[in-house]
Amino acid sequence: MQASRYVPTLLDHLIWVILVGVFLFFVTQSPVFLSSTNITNILSAAAILGVLVVGQTFVLITGNFDLSTESTLGLAGLVGMFLIVPAAAPHWGGGIMLNPYLAIIVILAMGACVGYIIGALITFGKMNNFIVTLAMLLILRGLIMAFTKGTPVSGLGFEPAETYFWLGHKALVDIPGVVKIPVAVVATAAVFIVGHIILNHRRFGRELYAIGGNRQAAIASGIDADKRVRQVYVLSGLLAAFAGWMLAGRVGSIQANLGEGYIFTVMAAAVIGGISLQGGRGTMLGALGGVLLLSTIDRGLNLMNVNVFWVKVIQGLIIMLAMFIDAQRVRFSTSEARGAATEKAA
Repeated sequence: MQASRYVPTLLDHLIWVILVGVFLFFVTQSPVFLSSTNITNILSAAAILGVLVVGQTFVLITGNFDLSTESTLGLAGLVGMFLIVPAAAPHWGGGIMLNPYLAIIVILAMGACVGYIIGALITFGKMNNFIVTLAMLLILRGLIMAFTKGTPVSGLGFEPAETYFWLGHKALVDIPGVVKIPVAVVATAAVFIVGHIILNHRRFGRELYAIGGNRQAAIASGIDADKRVRQVYVLSGLLAAFAGWMLAGRVGSIQANLGEGYIFTVMAAAVIGGISLQGGRGTMLGALGGVLLLSTIDRGLNLMNVNVFWVKVIQGLIIMLAMFIDAQRVRFSTSEARGAATEKAA
């Protein structure tokens, strides 16, 4: 019984044990895994996923979730490019030729607005968060198709678009053969640090944990739960748009399926990193571990030339593992709470 009290703590930190084990496995399987180029690729892939996971973490801690982020990412990346590049081939933009800095402001505001609409429908409209965010995912994906009509929107070869590409394409430090630190990696690190500070050292963060842990008790203590839920969805939408801007800089040409399937990886990274689907539990540090784990696995399998079909199988197993770990966290934390209540009653 005493040993079982340590199980939730072990489960919360299991991500780092798994990450070290996976990292060492790929080191033994590929001679280039530890190369500076490969490490840069892992971190670059983790950057986009990480920004989405930070937004999802805020939402999950309140006991909600946001399925729409992958479509917000895709639409934001597309709209930004669409506003900047000419309408003629090979760019196929809107021909508006908007200043890239204004385009960035537009897509970030758009992401925040999408988040607010979702939050308002859930809190004012008393609608189910699963249905609302699933519907928004489909609506935004449909808008992407309507914008592109199946034709990629490209900024390649168009000089003003280089400013738009800066976040996802440029390096803050680039010493050939020694080290390369992409701007996206530094930006994502900053997002995680700010998220950690908010959750651990600000009243806003404490209130989110309270809402996710026991919503009725939080309301009784004077917390405006609905307002906080709207705010976390705004944050999620804003960060999804930020990730869309980042991804657009990496790919240079926006396809209609940009970001498709990201939500499964985002949820898996968050949950396997210790963020509970039940709400009220988890940290940014754990979420970071989940992001690094999935990015490492993805790059490692790529270096080993694993068949793409088996990659899908492995990704599915990882998601299953994440759900299993979350179920065990809930199981043992509930058991611990009941044990403490019994001891107190005695």
